[in-house]
Amino acid sequence: FIISGLKQGWAFAWRSLISGEMLFVSLGLGQLLMLGRDLNDMSQVIAVMILIIIVGFIADIVFFRGAERWIQRRWGFSAAS
Repeated sequence: FIISGLKQGWAFAWRSLISGEMLFVSLGLGQLLMLGRDLNDMSQVIAVMILIIIVGFIADIVFFRGAERWIQRRWGFSAAS
């Protein structure tokens, strides 16, 4: 339960970060996304969207799955089938 709450919180924070970058034009993925939109460069927009998805998957695999396995081993829970 703890890990699912952390995953959900991280997902909200990640989306908020990208949205903030889109609104306040700072250096980041949100700014690149808006720049591609403004220039009608769909290849840039799609590439940034894919990069955002990849970062999300990497965070899930590296941090959350490892933490979930550690908690399962620590507390003797079996993996859900």
